[in-house]
Amino acid sequence: MLSRKAGYIRYAEQRQEAVPADRNFSGLILRTLSVVGLICFFLLTYIALSAAKTDYGYALMNEKRQVQALQRENENLRVDIAKLEAPERIYTVATKQLGMVAPTYVLYGGQSSDSQKEAAHTGR
Repeated sequence: MLSRKAGYIRYAEQRQEAVPADRNFSGLILRTLSVVGLICFFLLTYIALSAAKTDYGYALMNEKRQVQALQRENENLRVDIAKLEAPERIYTVATKQLGMVAPTYVLYGGQSSDSQKEAAHTGR
């Protein structure tokens, strides 16, 4: 048998296990590109969500402005209604524009049927 030096004992096994440098380099590039791709994907997702949030914020502010404008208009209309329902205004419009005359005396309903029955029972 031939004697071998200590360094050559597992040379054949090491040679079969060794991966070529170009294959190892391409695997490294592939991993790097996939990591960069994932980072880009998450950044784009974050930017899209941020843009949507900003858009919803502007829409909400517009809706709040519309609500405030409608509330102001509602308050103005309530004031107008109160002015139109004022008894003095109604009296003025009725007498001057419609030619109505205020009554000289007011009758507040006659006796009710219950009060007439009581008067009949008591002898009045």
